[in-house]
Amino acid sequence: MDKKTSIVNKLKSILIGFRLKTLPAVLGPLLIAISISINSTVDILRIILVTFIGVFLQILVNLLNDIEDFKKGLDNKNRVGPTRTSQLGVLSKNEMNLLISIIMIICMILGLITFFITNFFTLILGIILFLLAYAYTGGPKPYGYNGFGEIAVILVFGPLTVLGSLYVFDIYPTLNLLLLSLIPGISASLIILINNIRDLENDKKGGKNTIAVIFGEKKSRYLYYLLVILISCLLTVNSFILDNKYILIPAIISLLIFPLNDLGFNRWKKKKFLIELDIKKSKTSTELNSTLIKTVASHFILCLTLSILLLF
Repeated sequence: MDKKTSIVNKLKSILIGFRLKTLPAVLGPLLIAISISINSTVDILRIILVTFIGVFLQILVNLLNDIEDFKKGLDNKNRVGPTRTSQLGVLSKNEMNLLISIIMIICMILGLITFFITNFFTLILGIILFLLAYAYTGGPKPYGYNGFGEIAVILVFGPLTVLGSLYVFDIYPTLNLLLLSLIPGISASLIILINNIRDLENDKKGGKNTIAVIFGEKKSRYLYYLLVILISCLLTVNSFILDNKYILIPAIISLLIFPLNDLGFNRWKKKKFLIELDIKKSKTSTELNSTLIKTVASHFILCLTLSILLLF
């Protein structure tokens, strides 16, 4: 292999590690925060700043998740999801650590800039976000391996991202904003939930006790469905609290865009109060890779729609 080919392969491997397809997960709640801030004032520099912070923190989480899962033996030949960077072996361990260090330094610089234009609270928030990013799959007791991954995602992509970003815009938390911020958090948790449903068997063998492993196949799929219902209910409640009837639009859309059919739910057949579940007619294993992509897209569409309607 010549030097040019080697460099190209390493760059491709770095991009795989960045997992750019996951960025809509953080861009969604950021759009909501930016939309709320625009109702008060338009500050382009702060908009760029919070966007960069969100994007690089997401990339940092992806890289840490990549290297830690590989260390723990989860990213093996039995993995049904896309091949990850550490698993490919194109980048050495030292190169991966260097890449993580570079992204971490960028996050620290962005955090310091935020601190200088706000106050000490944003520095504390940055430290909390970093610790949550690392402890997801790293450390002696990673919470992502003990059933707390979805809960952490709700907090991080919900209140911490939305309210934290608003704080940068000098907009302080209220009960109404907290209730609104839960929507993108719950929506983002569906992404990790479907990921864990897909990886259920491999995670079980590797000792990774996700919610999907703890609840099992059927209950995890029902949890996905119930979270979609909860999102719709929260949007409806927010439409009345914020006196914005347009928010009823995403409340209806949320029931339609998430790929419930892929999980075996037939919207037209009901069993008691729940939609009937038929796992035999659902996607499983590698087939759920497309469901994961649909869930990411649905999350972003929901957040984008909500952010636009919050301007009215």
